[in-house]
Amino acid sequence: MKKYPIRLANMEEAAAFVKATNHFEVDMDICKGSIVIDAKSILGIMTICSDCNLELIIYNNNHDDVLESLSPFLVNQKTA
Repeated sequence: MKKYPIRLANMEEAAAFVKATNHFEVDMDICKGSIVIDAKSILGIMTICSDCNLELIIYNNNHDDVLESLSPFLVNQKTA
């Protein structure tokens, strides 16, 4: 499991992010404080996304292709 800070500035970016995540079979969640939602859920992301900083959790250690696809949304590539 690895964590990456992401930023979704508006609803259009949130929709583009969800579209990108749905191209992969990897399990991913979005975390904001104590709230954790499925990263592939447009409804879930839109309920917590309001120009906020979020954390992407990827539950697969081999996910370089995912990071490349989601690079426009990554704040930096810091892992936890």
